[in-house]
Amino acid sequence: MQINFQQLRSIMKESGLPVYRDSEPSAATYPYIVYEFVNEQHKRSSSKVIADMPLYQIAVITNGTESDYEPLKDVFNKYGVSYSQFEGFPYDENDSTITQFITNVRCVNG
Repeated sequence: MQINFQQLRSIMKESGLPVYRDSEPSAATYPYIVYEFVNEQHKRSSSKVIADMPLYQIAVITNGTESDYEPLKDVFNKYGVSYSQFEGFPYDENDSTITQFITNVRCVNG
């Protein structure tokens, strides 16, 4: 299903995880979602832009396991949102192992 940016935000919030754009507040507790704009494509007809199609990177950041991104995956699947496979990237933060599970979603605005 094609969704626009506002629908994407609403769907992410429906997962029950806190949602932040670009960065989380210092008091955020795991797990949470951080999304950011990556790029934009245009759909054209007769040299006119008929739709903007921004791509967003969405990360579920957790000190847990891959089961922490299941609520997001569940709502994406519920609404038929097309998303790339999740990839995990671990890193250390304050002597704890934190993992970002990252996916991408292309929206259609227009």
